[in-house]
Amino acid sequence: MLHYAYGSVKKSIEAYVSRAGGEVIEVPLPFPVSSNDEIISEFRRALERGKAEGKRVRLAVIDHVTSMPSVVIPVKELVKICREEGVDQVFVDAAHAIGCTDVDMKEIGADFYTSNLHKWFFCPPSVAFLYCLKSPRSSDLHHPVVSHEYGNGLAIESAWIGTRDYSAQLVVPAVLEFVNRFEGGIEGIKKRNHDAVVEMGEMLCKAWGTRFGSPPDMCASLIMVGLPACLGITSDSDALKLRTHLRDNFGVEVPIYYRAPKDGEVGSVTGYARISHQVYNKVDDYYTFRDAVNQLVSNGFSCALLSK
Repeated sequence: MLHYAYGSVKKSIEAYVSRAGGEVIEVPLPFPVSSNDEIISEFRRALERGKAEGKRVRLAVIDHVTSMPSVVIPVKELVKICREEGVDQVFVDAAHAIGCTDVDMKEIGADFYTSNLHKWFFCPPSVAFLYCLKSPRSSDLHHPVVSHEYGNGLAIESAWIGTRDYSAQLVVPAVLEFVNRFEGGIEGIKKRNHDAVVEMGEMLCKAWGTRFGSPPDMCASLIMVGLPACLGITSDSDALKLRTHLRDNFGVEVPIYYRAPKDGEVGSVTGYARISHQVYNKVDDYYTFRDAVNQLVSNGFSCALLSK
């Protein structure tokens, strides 16, 4: 799995794999990243480690859009490599993907692909889908919660799990109707969101003298923007405290990622803000963020002051 896999997913994989007597190989992805080739090279090296001494890679878990730092991963290419290298099965964790970037099950070719509709598809929480490639193994797939429909196939087993509230799922048809009111439907929304977040990111980079964490073509509706080095972000704790400070004092809510400096780096950018854009965002939202950071810089602010 990728080093930047979502925290709870990493914990789940570690729990199941350790119980089964296996081991987890993490792919150390570079950040900032400048091309898909960097990710593909690291993935190949990790597969080689996984297959060392005659070992077998049973499952590859690949993000489509990583959460923090946010980067669109070349899933189609990585799935192809897995097929070539004899990986048993591939699971794509695409929590952010649907409504945010292009999704094509047949083209991607993974055994499993799942995405949330509450992130970028305007649905309430707990609405998601799971795609499973039809194969001889399909009959062995079961919902983790055993209920009345056990043995009738994964789709039917998943349709009724005890007293779960299914009202959120009933909203999906109305959401589709809502999405199609916009020019170009979800495709139009995705394109406008991408164009807008890149434009706003460029505005922030220009204001702060920084750069993106990845090229625009490796971003979807989210993009990582470097923060001024003088803010003194030296740890994950600093990033969290700065996020809280911006929320409490400026009314700005933005996730902040700490990127540890490499050996020999001095005065490098260690903090990146993950900005995003949805149809309801306004230009003023990003100006407010820009002005808040500019004010902190002009006041001589440093994250070290927050620990006092």
